[in-house]
Amino acid sequence: MLKTIRQRIIHHLWENYKRRSAQMMHLEKILIDKGIHPLPLDHFAIIDLPSPHSGIPQLSRLFSLIGYVEQGRDYLPEKQNGFVWMTEMDSTEQIATNVLPQAVVADFCLDDLPQEIKIIIEKYARLTQALPEKELTMLVEKSSRGDLIAGNQLCQLIIHYLSGRDWPLPTMNEYRIVQEWNELLAWVLLFGRKPNHFTLSIHLLDVFSDIHLFHDFIENEAKLISNKQGGAIKGSIEQGISQGSTQGTAEIFTLADGCVSIPGDFVEFVWRYPVNKIKTPVMWQDYFNGFIAKQATHVIESLFIPTIP
Repeated sequence: MLKTIRQRIIHHLWENYKRRSAQMMHLEKILIDKGIHPLPLDHFAIIDLPSPHSGIPQLSRLFSLIGYVEQGRDYLPEKQNGFVWMTEMDSTEQIATNVLPQAVVADFCLDDLPQEIKIIIEKYARLTQALPEKELTMLVEKSSRGDLIAGNQLCQLIIHYLSGRDWPLPTMNEYRIVQEWNELLAWVLLFGRKPNHFTLSIHLLDVFSDIHLFHDFIENEAKLISNKQGGAIKGSIEQGISQGSTQGTAEIFTLADGCVSIPGDFVEFVWRYPVNKIKTPVMWQDYFNGFIAKQATHVIESLFIPTIP
């Protein structure tokens, strides 16, 4: 039952993301025309404000309740951003194409922020709502016993929690102050817990023999603009993973005292290399399944306002 609940929640998050991502919808249509469907998903990322009631501990707890387990954690010092990646509890027993995407959950280290920024973030973070732990636990237990009504309630509760903010939008001045110091933190201040991206597993597609061919397809056929921060393709076979992404699509946010334009979505794509020199990887555990912080710090810059050369 929990497997079905995980599938429903991730499917809902994915469909919601596509609806607000013109890039992903455009790319999916082109790939469907090539006979590629459904798209294999590698991971998705959710970032929260840090507080006693929000952030990595709460997000990790939420996903652990539905059968995800922590696999590793790292830190992006330039962005004061810590992150944890989690996989399905039975991922090592599954064929790679059958595993749900990893959940990457993240927040920010308040102690690494300047006092002026810290005051603004704490002002809004203190408005976050604590997870309804008892209700969630009860619904998980009932769902595990086959209670369909409890399963529906559990899905709705989690999807709602991951759909936005607990706090109001900041003022223009507050947004600008945060944005000048940390664009990723400013993004979370506006968008909240919505997944900031989903990532495609290009190594699981037969039609592309390497990630460079997919990157060429992205630019030349799909006509999407690449994020060149840290190079168009970040990583290598030696690191176990190569990845690239598009530049985020700008959208207008209306604040109480003005409007701001900020990238709201992007497309990431990864190529995970086999471990132990396996020639024909099949299972999920046949591939490198970690993350490289130095690469991730540039990928997430797809959400930054492009610098004019």
